[in-house]
Amino acid sequence: MRTRWIGLAALAVLGVSIAIGVWRAGTPRPAGTVDVNPSDEAIARALRQARGDSALPAAPADPGAAEDKSRLMPEVKGFDVSDLAPERRQMFVRFANAQRCTCGCGYTLAGCRTYDPSCPVSGPRVEKLLDSVRAGRYSGRAGARSVPPRGG
Repeated sequence: MRTRWIGLAALAVLGVSIAIGVWRAGTPRPAGTVDVNPSDEAIARALRQARGDSALPAAPADPGAAEDKSRLMPEVKGFDVSDLAPERRQMFVRFANAQRCTCGCGYTLAGCRTYDPSCPVSGPRVEKLLDSVRAGRYSGRAGARSVPPRGG
C-alpha cells in the first residue's frame, strides 16, 4: 500500500512538472528580455555603441561571410610586441590570423581582438600564443597564415 502512494505521488510531481514546462514554453517572453543568440552584427554594433569608439572598424557588410571573418589583420590589438624581433613579431601576427577564436564569433584571434577587445576568450589565447612565440615554441610556418606580398 505504501509503495502505491509513493508511486502516485511521483506521478503527480511528474505531471505537475510537465504542465509547468508546457505552460512556460507557450508563454511569450516579456518585453525587454535579452536574446541569448544575437547576431554577429548586433554584437559588433552594441560594442561600438557601448564604447562610443569610432576607432573600431565597422562590422563586415555580411557578418556570416567566411572571407570577412578571415580578413587578415596587420596587428593584434592590445598586445605589446615591441620586445619581439621583427621575424617573431610577424610570426605572432600570422599565427593569430590563422587560429580561430572559440568564443563563437567566427573571427580569427586577431580579428576578435580587433572587433571585441574585451573578449574573455581571445585575450588569454592570444597571451598564450605570444608567450609561446617569445619562448621559441613556434619556429616554423606550419600552421601559420601566409601574408600576401605587399602591393599586390
